[in-house]
Parts: sequence; structure tokens; C-alpha cells
Amino acid sequence: MRLGGSIPAVTWPYALGDYDHDGIPDLMVKCNRNAVITLLSNGTHVPVHVTGRVVATTFEGVDYIRIVH
Repeated sequence: MRLGGSIPAVTWPYALGDYDHDGIPDLMVKCNRNAVITLLSNGTHVPVHVTGRVVATTFEGVDYIRIVH
């Protein structure tokens, strides 16, 4: 998995759960904090792009978050 096409997820910590309570398992991963700070700029509607592959299935997604440095 990569954040913004360039920052890989670290191998630990991670967690599997149903964080949004929709019955579908969610995977929580983390990325290097300093790399993420460098990638994302301040704003109230900042796009966060995630891409990756699980076995032979590729995925991508985007969400919008508020960034305050």
C-alpha cells in the first residue's frame, strides 16, 4: 500500500477491525509520519490518495481530510 503514490505503509503496527461498523473488515496501517507531513499541505479539504495490491487485486481510494500543522 502507498499513500500519495510514493509513501509505503510500514509493516508494524497494523490492525484489523470493523471501525465503521458496516460488517466489512477494515485494515488500519500507518506510514512514516515525517514523510506524510512532507507530502500533505495545510487545508480544510486535502485529498489523500491510497493505492495498493492484495495478492492479484489492485485497489485505490481517495478521501478528503483537514490538515493543521
